Amino acid sequence: MQPRLLVVILLILSHLSARGETIEEVVAAVGNTPLLRSDLQLAELVRLVEPEAGETRTEYNSRLLDARINLELQFQDLEESGTLYRLDLDVESTRTAIVDRAGGEEVLEPLLREQGLTFDDVDQLSLRSESARAYIEQRLRPRLRVTGEEVQAAYYDLVAREAEAAGQSPPAIESLQDQIRHLLMERKLNDEIQTWLEGAAEQHEVTRFFRAEVDPGSE
Repeated sequence: MQPRLLVVILLILSHLSARGETIEEVVAAVGNTPLLRSDLQLAELVRLVEPEAGETRTEYNSRLLDARINLELQFQDLEESGTLYRLDLDVESTRTAIVDRAGGEEVLEPLLREQGLTFDDVDQLSLRSESARAYIEQRLRPRLRVTGEEVQAAYYDLVAREAEAAGQSPPAIESLQDQIRHLLMERKLNDEIQTWLEGAAEQHEVTRFFRAEVDPGSE
């Protein structure tokens, strides 16, 4: 079945109703895989992304959907390339962290039940989260390097130039080089992750149907 035809069928099914009630809603599709409203409900319950200060509900919903789409892109890319099966995964630890973030199993279980979800759904999300984490830490981060020249340049741009402009003496580079090196490493890592996502998006068509102004938990 062609991906586009599958999406059309899913959209039709998502709006089939019993006594006027929507059974399920497709909010996006990543390749052949639909993302359902319940996937967003779960992502919110376990705080896949945290709300930001001053952020509107619409903005948060949009970021939540983007995060879930990105996670699916990463998982599909790792699975189809076979890299997934060569990673050292600790899904149980990631699952524990996800559940703890939601307040623990006793708190999460009734919330899942209210949304028609189960801990099997948590397990699937945990697998995707751990797969992305493992690839980033085991494959992307180890190949990155920060040179001494990069540390010196960043020290001047971020510290020395501002201190000089204020007529002050900057702190010695030796006292800051570990922090600067860490900052540069994280910047490079974020760039690598973005490049990975862009490549995955070229291989897997992403279609969004979710109206950001609608609360994913609303009926």
